[in-house]
This record gives sequence, structure tokens and C-alpha cells, in this order.
Amino acid sequence: MTDARERYERLVEQRAALVEGCGPVVAGFSATTDALHRVTDSALERLLTGDHAGSEAFDAGMATLRSWLLEGRDGELFIDDEAAEPLLEQLVGPPERVQCGGTSIQACWSWSALGLAPLLALTNRSERQLRATADNVHVIDDGAPAPVRQLAPVPGPVVPSNHVLELTRGTSGGGVTVTRSSRITVVLVRKRLQLDEGFLAVSPSLVTGGVGLVSGLNGIGRAREEALPRVAEAAAGWRAGGARLVHLELAEYATAGELDRVMALVGGHVDSVGMNASELGRLVGAGDPSHAAAVFAAAHGLQRVVVHADEWAMSVHRRDPAREERALAAGSLAAANRAAHGEPQGTWRIPREASFAVEIPPSGPVTEGYRASVVATPYLTTPFSTIGLGDTFVSGDLLVQASSADLD
Repeated sequence: MTDARERYERLVEQRAALVEGCGPVVAGFSATTDALHRVTDSALERLLTGDHAGSEAFDAGMATLRSWLLEGRDGELFIDDEAAEPLLEQLVGPPERVQCGGTSIQACWSWSALGLAPLLALTNRSERQLRATADNVHVIDDGAPAPVRQLAPVPGPVVPSNHVLELTRGTSGGGVTVTRSSRITVVLVRKRLQLDEGFLAVSPSLVTGGVGLVSGLNGIGRAREEALPRVAEAAAGWRAGGARLVHLELAEYATAGELDRVMALVGGHVDSVGMNASELGRLVGAGDPSHAAAVFAAAHGLQRVVVHADEWAMSVHRRDPAREERALAAGSLAAANRAAHGEPQGTWRIPREASFAVEIPPSGPVTEGYRASVVATPYLTTPFSTIGLGDTFVSGDLLVQASSADLD
């Protein structure tokens, strides 16, 4: 698809100008560590047919994991057993590496790779967490931004990592052959929002002319009623502080009702909401994606709703279509470069093996005064890794939203 490739070739040339013109970026409230496992044929065999003797919660979680593998389903699976790391590693092997996890810290990793200095909300300052946080990321220390590398670790209990099971197309075991590269993330500890007091106090004064990213509001259980008003206050502060855009990125919500509660408390303080195509269908509405996104946007008074899929990315918006298309393409290109290399890249190029879909949802007017802007993505059938691609997409999308570069 010549037009799509030409769009990305221009964007490769424009990356430096976008970075140079980028305003401040602040991000909260999800940060943890991810232990990465590339599932081999033998590991898949053990997961599907092996003895999973452990706690009641672990055994139930393994039964769910088996059903997901048989169905070809991916996503985030919670097992309420903080002591289960050794049992899980007996099945899938030790992790290849431990890196940062969570949308806000993953996006900060991507911005850091580009040479930016994002400000991150971070309460967990254990050695494991600090070691997994990228260079150039800043946190609030003694009331002012400081590079994370300057911080001394804070002793305390080690928080278990999330264990990311990378499933590569063609992997075979236990009677199952993986048909689509994806991942299942096994979470062994209940999510804790990084409600960093210093960040909450200072970030509104540091976001003028930039963007604020909110994430991690799913799966926090009873803590929701106490935590969400504080997140809403932070988002409102960013708006009042002169942010160009405040964006909420969704994730795996158990029910549409859980998302409804988040939007009731936080939705009125954000301009933009992002999700993947699966989340759109499960939580917002099935059928035509642009129509479902527009109805959701209108219901919550949003300027834009962004949906990222494997082969296309969409913004349903009331904004400048050219800027929205550039933002979608930047997110897609950033994600494709990470998919090709396994981590965010400071320099973008079109991966040699990337293909561009021809049949994608149409651009144009939708409903409720919204317009759909849609681009084909540089899609990799067999990526090096799928972890963090949605988070990296968000970083590219928000880079354009935060940049004052005049590229028209």
C-alpha cells in the first residue's frame, strides 16, 4: 500500500522535529515489573498437560490459563497467590529478563528512548523496581524532579513481578498450535496504584504545554472508591495547569460496569480515552468500531477516542484530522519498532517485514459530530515480542499531541 508506506517514510523524517518540539509529559499511575518468558514447545506442553499442584488459587488459575490457551485467548490473568512465582517458573522456566511493566512506566520507557525526560508517579522504590525503570525517567524526590538513577533504593518486601508469557505463532505443544503471536500476563499480586504524594502535589505545575497520561485504573477492587477521586483531582490539576491533552488509557476491565464507575469519577477530567479493539468490543459496544467509539465519546464529553488494532489504528474525534492521522501513525510506528526489536527504539524506521492492510475501517464523518481518522499500521506477522506494544503506541500518539512542531 504505497500511500501508507509514504506516510511512514515522512514520519521517520519528522521524528526529530516532533521530539524537539515536545512539551512536558507526566504519567501515572501504573508501574510494576514484568518477568518475560518466551513460551517454548516444551513449556506449552507442561502448561497444558503438566501437574500444577499448588494452592487452591494457583490450581484454579492454571485451569483458567489452560482454557485460554485452548481458546487462543490472550489478556491479563489474576491469580491471588503472591507465593506462586516458583511454581509458575517450574512450568515456563526462568524469565529471560525482568523489565518495567504497566502502561505509564512503559510509555515513559518509550519517551526516554527518544531522549525525553518524562515525569512518572512512583511509590515503589525497591531495588527491583528502580533497576527496571528506564534512564531519563524522572520522579519527584524532595519536592522536585530527579532522574530515577539518582535515587537510593528503599528497603522493604519484594513485590512479585507480573509474569508475561510470550506466545509466538507456530509454537506447538499439548495438542495446541499458536496461530497468532500474543501474550498472557499472569498477575500474582493485586494491583496497587502509584499514588505518589510528591507527584500528585507537583505535577500540575510541570505539565504546561504538554500531556498527562492516566492509566492503571482497572482491577483495583475496593481501593477504587478511595483512589479514583485522587486520580480525578490530579487529571483536573493537569488541565488547569495548561496541559494540551489529558489521556486515559484503558486495559482489562472485568465488566463494563467497572469501566462505567471509572468514567463516572475520572472521565469528566480527561480529554481522550484509548483502548485496543478487543476492549472496544467487550466494554463499549460491538459492531462498527467508529460508531461505538463516537457514542462512547459523546456520552462522556470526550474530544477523542483512540482504538488500536493489529492492522489499523483509529481516532474518533472533534479535532484536526491531519494531526490525528499523524498521531495514529506515530503510535503505530513506535509500536512496530518495538515489536521488531523487543524494546522501545530511539530511532524509528519501517521494519523490513512490515505489511500494510488494504481493507481497514473507513475515515470520515460518523455521528454526534465526530469524525473517524484511520491509518493502516506497519503490521508484523511474527514480531520479536508483543509485550508493551499498546503502551508504546500510546507514547507515540501522545508525542504528537504534546509537540508544537509545525509539520503541515
